[in-house]
Amino acid sequence: MLAGTAVVAVLVIPFIPLVLLLEQDGTPGAFALLVLLLLQDSAYVGTAIGFAFRRGRPRAWQFGLRPSPLWRTVTIAVVAGLLILGFELGYVELLDVDEGNADDLGGGDSVLAAVAVSLAVIVVAPVTEELFFRAFFYRSLRNGLAVAPAALINGLVFGALHFQGPDSLAILPVIAVFAVGACIVYEATGSIFAPIAIHAAFNSFAIASTDTGLAVPLVVGAVVLTACLVVPLRLGRAPSPFPPHARA
Repeated sequence: MLAGTAVVAVLVIPFIPLVLLLEQDGTPGAFALLVLLLLQDSAYVGTAIGFAFRRGRPRAWQFGLRPSPLWRTVTIAVVAGLLILGFELGYVELLDVDEGNADDLGGGDSVLAAVAVSLAVIVVAPVTEELFFRAFFYRSLRNGLAVAPAALINGLVFGALHFQGPDSLAILPVIAVFAVGACIVYEATGSIFAPIAIHAAFNSFAIASTDTGLAVPLVVGAVVLTACLVVPLRLGRAPSPFPPHARA
């Protein structure tokens, strides 16, 4: 985590002046978001792969890039997604919490901006964050911890990294619970495609609720969900990323 954050700082800091210049609604700001998110998340995933190479040549299945029983995986993902959504809605309603700054991510009236924001939040973020936080970080924690403490640590770290000032504090427990749920789904399915699908679905509806509108985020989200169903079918059979001692 520390190494990945250091790499992020090196890659992203030079772009901060450009982002400040483009800090306004419209296409330039949306594309700046896409570029920065690509740099940030690529740094984390690249760091994970680099550390994995220290233990030998990593294989795709070790990062959960493998097929799993289709209907069992779909059932687990849907049930987990509904439980997480139920917690979020109950938490927000009970405590009257502002759900964050999703409105700031809207693409406005520009179709190109909407596409850029949707690609950043619905494609780049779910894929790269699940690969790092669940396929690498959580899986590494499971080498020495049981499911509950490993998922809890993962959730706390994931939530903390979404801190964007005092106004965001109230919603961080929802993000942490989402991360814990994603860990449990990954553990239960052994495939990273299930957490990616849940993540993409949540982000699709979050962006669709902004001034971006429904069409672009829902289309992009549908493409990602379809890919999460189709791509594993194209992969050959592979062992679970969780070895017997970890599953026990």
